[in-house]
Amino acid sequence: MTVGLRRMLVLATMFAVASGVVVAGPVHQARAEDYPGQAEIDEARAAANDLAAGIDELDNAIAALADARDKAEANALVAGEDYVQAQEASDAAADTLDAANERAAEAEKELAEARENLASVAQAAYRDAGSMSQIGAVVGAETVDDVIARTEAFSRGSDEADMWVQRVKAAELVATTMRSYADEAATSAAEAAEEAKSSYAEAQDAQQHAEEAVAMAAETRSDAVNRLAELRGVTVALEEQRQAGLEAERAAAEQAEAEARQQAAEEAAASETPRPRPTKTSTPGSTSTSTPKPTATKTSTPKPTATKTSEPEPTTTTSTPKPTTTSTPKPETPGTTWNSTAAQGVKAAQHSLTLVGREYLLGGSGPKYDCSGVTSESWSVAGQWITRSSRSQYLATTHLAYSQIREGDLVFYATDTSDPSTIFHVAIYIGNGQVMEAVNYSKPAGVRSLYGWMAGNMMPFIGRP
Repeated sequence: MTVGLRRMLVLATMFAVASGVVVAGPVHQARAEDYPGQAEIDEARAAANDLAAGIDELDNAIAALADARDKAEANALVAGEDYVQAQEASDAAADTLDAANERAAEAEKELAEARENLASVAQAAYRDAGSMSQIGAVVGAETVDDVIARTEAFSRGSDEADMWVQRVKAAELVATTMRSYADEAATSAAEAAEEAKSSYAEAQDAQQHAEEAVAMAAETRSDAVNRLAELRGVTVALEEQRQAGLEAERAAAEQAEAEARQQAAEEAAASETPRPRPTKTSTPGSTSTSTPKPTATKTSTPKPTATKTSEPEPTTTTSTPKPTTTSTPKPETPGTTWNSTAAQGVKAAQHSLTLVGREYLLGGSGPKYDCSGVTSESWSVAGQWITRSSRSQYLATTHLAYSQIREGDLVFYATDTSDPSTIFHVAIYIGNGQVMEAVNYSKPAGVRSLYGWMAGNMMPFIGRP
């Protein structure tokens, strides 16, 4: 097999393998038949309209309304994040299709050239029909040297013809593979585009419900405050002050819970540090330390012991520790190195402040922005490229404890803080206990306190590019 043939076959194989791994769709899709928060709003409205409802009941109803509003907004943001991921997959599929079409065109061009060369060789052979045989080479020769020269020329011509036949076959294989790959990429691109379109419609629907839920919650809260003012014999303004105090107490309790979770996560990470440290510090020694481990495995390998224990115990003993150990440390182990400098973090934070007041746009990266649009552009200006969606940004950054937070670090929010696939929002830390973010269409991008919104949904670690 010639070098050219091997090269073509290798290229065909590479592109065929790549076709299976280029496009990935959204990892998580959270959908519920009933919109989150609606039940709490209905219960609070019933309490506000119930003349028999007491002060405690109405206070609880107002607290439930705040939770309902947050749930509705979070649901809209989850749907939005699903759309951003679907759009990313659609863009990747479109890029793959372009590359596939380009490679298919190149392969077809190479095939045409190979066929032309083969045709030229065939025409030359036809013209030299008499001399293209070993008998002709001998009969027509005048001297022994002439016989040798003619025989060598015949061999070269025959080898060249064989070579071009092989090249044509290889080029045909590559062209067929590339065209098939391009057709598959076109199908994938169409499906990804349709998925993105569907996700966008769902995101818009969830956003509309969130806006309605927030408005309904505000109206119901106003009715409940009026009823409380009557029950307590005070003005509505005084009751609003009391409710503001209660809300501040709830926010403080939520912040304390969030900080306790973050501290617990940091302590758990500290207890796991002996594992990452050997790998990182003892670069030369890690090889020597890892050598005895296979020996330990060899000692535990004795098949008689494994067979005896495997009936009652292996299933219980081996499977229980593995999930526990693997699932807990994984989010904590990356907290050792990162790519950015503190100066770049400051620059990213400063750039984010130039976007304050910009309008919100789902999937927007300027002049209107969504949450990950703000963070990705800010870090890009600082000289560090990061991915486009909040979920992929979390996976691509180094996870550190909140005690190490500095300007430019990213703060993530999820419906399930133990599951990164449920992340729905990201903000950038700008220092002094504040973050800059773009949340939704109801307000422009702006600054707030670190724990001033959905503290209960904060991921236990920050992300540093």
